[in-house]
Amino acid sequence: MVDNLEIFEVELSAPNLVVIPQGSTLQFLYSNVQTESNKVLRLFDAPEIKNVIIDLSKVDYLDSIIIGSIIRLLQRARQTGGQAVFCNACENMQNILKCIKVGSLWPLYETREAAVTAINTNS
Repeated sequence: MVDNLEIFEVELSAPNLVVIPQGSTLQFLYSNVQTESNKVLRLFDAPEIKNVIIDLSKVDYLDSIIIGSIIRLLQRARQTGGQAVFCNACENMQNILKCIKVGSLWPLYETREAAVTAINTNS
């Protein structure tokens, strides 16, 4: 667990990093979003972390600032040779992902278990 995070809950289960957004930036200061996003990105500096799972179970909407932070994580996983997926998106979040075409770049799984299984199978 990473200390002092309120925007992204993080669970480390090497080689997977699970990131759980807690809400939209309307609830948080922009500078805090950037600071936390950078802290989470630095977790990829650890050699045992390769993959990222974005668990959307606690949100039904994300704005562009949080989505931008999430996309940086997804891209970082790819750059380090890992995989990146989404899971647990409600219908509204699924629509948002489709609208911004993120769903075509990174797969979405119904449950975290399905996401972990898919990543572990493809690793």
